[in-house]
Amino acid sequence: MKMPFLFGIHCHQPVGNFSHVVDEAVERCYAPFMETALLYPKFRFAAHYSGWLLDYIRQNHKAVFNNMKRLTDNNQIEFFTGGYYEPVLSAIPSGDRKGQIEKLSRYINNHFGQMPEGLWLTERVWDPAIITDVAEVGVRNMIVDDYHFISAGYYKEMLNGYYITEQDGKRVNLFPIDKNLRYLIPFKEEGVIVEYLEKTADSGGKCSVIFDDGEKFGVWPHTYEWVYEDGWMERFLDSVISSEKCEFAFFGEVAGGVKPSGLAYLPLTSYYEMGEWSLFTGRIAEMEKLQEHLKEEGLEDTAEVFVKGGIWKNFFSKYPESNRIHKRALRLSAYAAEADDEALTEALYKAQCNDALWHGIFGGLYLPNLRNNSWSFIIEAEKQYERIAGKQNAGVETADLDYDGYDDAYIRMENFNASFTSRDCGQMTTLELKRNNVNLVNTIARRKEAYHAALLKEKTDDDKSGISTIHDLNVEITDEMRSLLVYDWYNKNSFIDHVTEEFDAEQFALCAFGEMSDFTNQPAEMTAEERTLTFKRSGGIYHDGRAHKAEIVKKYSFEDNGIDFEIDIRTDCPAELVYVCEMNFHLWDMTGITVNGEACGVCHKGGNFEITDGITGKIILNTNAKGAESYVFSTVSQSEKGVDLTAQGLSLFIPMKFKGNVRFSGRITVE
Repeated sequence: MKMPFLFGIHCHQPVGNFSHVVDEAVERCYAPFMETALLYPKFRFAAHYSGWLLDYIRQNHKAVFNNMKRLTDNNQIEFFTGGYYEPVLSAIPSGDRKGQIEKLSRYINNHFGQMPEGLWLTERVWDPAIITDVAEVGVRNMIVDDYHFISAGYYKEMLNGYYITEQDGKRVNLFPIDKNLRYLIPFKEEGVIVEYLEKTADSGGKCSVIFDDGEKFGVWPHTYEWVYEDGWMERFLDSVISSEKCEFAFFGEVAGGVKPSGLAYLPLTSYYEMGEWSLFTGRIAEMEKLQEHLKEEGLEDTAEVFVKGGIWKNFFSKYPESNRIHKRALRLSAYAAEADDEALTEALYKAQCNDALWHGIFGGLYLPNLRNNSWSFIIEAEKQYERIAGKQNAGVETADLDYDGYDDAYIRMENFNASFTSRDCGQMTTLELKRNNVNLVNTIARRKEAYHAALLKEKTDDDKSGISTIHDLNVEITDEMRSLLVYDWYNKNSFIDHVTEEFDAEQFALCAFGEMSDFTNQPAEMTAEERTLTFKRSGGIYHDGRAHKAEIVKKYSFEDNGIDFEIDIRTDCPAELVYVCEMNFHLWDMTGITVNGEACGVCHKGGNFEITDGITGKIILNTNAKGAESYVFSTVSQSEKGVDLTAQGLSLFIPMKFKGNVRFSGRITVE
């Protein structure tokens, strides 16, 4: 009897992604993969497509969708379910977990006549807390990495089979993906891969599992040429089919006909790289040093068991911007459960898509369009909730929105909603236009990432056979990128308060100025009324080696289309100083943004500023200041295609000289 070779692909695009990006993935990957599969009736494989992507293909690429149906009729595809909009299942409430899985399972059954029993675990983020829910909606088989087992103390040779796990008496089967196959397929020649499979069969393996990103077969760099034009996929399929020791099979068949290898309980984890990425930057460097040391000591295999990174939810601690999206979705989930409204639930499910919540090799959180999409769905869900609850113009609500232990305020007005935090001295963290579902403060701070140091070093690759995996790409960084490796020590919200001895626009743009106050990133006391907010902090200004008393009071009042504000600072510091209010905004087209009709990077005279990109809308800022400097700030982040230089937001620095006290006042109007 031949060893079952369980081959699966997971295909996903972030919900609402650019259509040209999705179309390219279809044309270079999903379509040729299915066309090639049809040529090989003995090629039987599992497929997981996130629900919205599957429906996008149905509506826009009918030939590809029909090929999937043909493969189903040929008994070549075993469909796997999952969250319809690809959430990390352990990061959403129980009811939403079951609802999203059932939504995708129904879709698959309606269009392909299969009720899936297998589930793709988004980013392989494992948490035993999900077992009960997935079992209740008909899931029998789940996919994890072999690393999940190894980190629990299992030996590699124990993992050529599947295991049973349970929670509260509910059981599922766990199939560990072979990491070696993940790095071999499709990057190495077919002979190397089949030789590995046959060795696994010879060693008594009950099955061999590969279930990985479908985009590796045409979207990842150089893979389209390698897989299809150079004929790798056909050679690979020919080689496996002609093997006398292994054959393609379905997961369901193995679970029904092959005995499990035993009972297993796994810790909270994902794949190894994800655990590394979720650590704080300094810890990543320390972990890499420890791994290198253990490798030199000949303990590389042992290190996999005992050296672990963080867990996926650490991204909420690492990136406040990610946490804000996640916690807003949690609050909306409670609204949706209470309202039982289809439109609200649909917007919520879309907002739970995982892509904008984390960052590793992939752009994720650093891609503004993904964050824009998340905020669009959040704002739409809020509008649906307001419609149901009659809260379209409800004014100020207070709660700990971010779960950070500090009070926040959420303001509901006719044309916009906004949120403010007491954690960062009364700064505005969102400004949400209801007309087009845009968050105008969808910015992100420039943070040091562990790979920034590596980007400055030249990489070498001595292995010239096959092609590089995404983890080993040689990337080049330009001089412009080097100059923009700038790091912020505070969050890039709006109404950020600075005090400095003198104002230098370039130093502020590079975050290289000397801060003299403790207002920028420290908490303030919040007082809320129906249409007003007040924040007060008694702190200090530090000048000439002395701490001088200082107090800041920030008052906001809200009307249907705008926010009036007054910011007062008083201090006993005798020196002449400069107060700088920093406003950060994000518009759809950051390359076309103007202030008073002028490009950014120039001095804007007067106290009135009209900010627009010609697409999103206008932000009109009327103040009692005499001028401002504008600057578009960018991030340097790694992605599957190399290194991206991404415009993230507009910083408007508004300076005012003062001695003893200063008042900054004005109005923001959104159109």
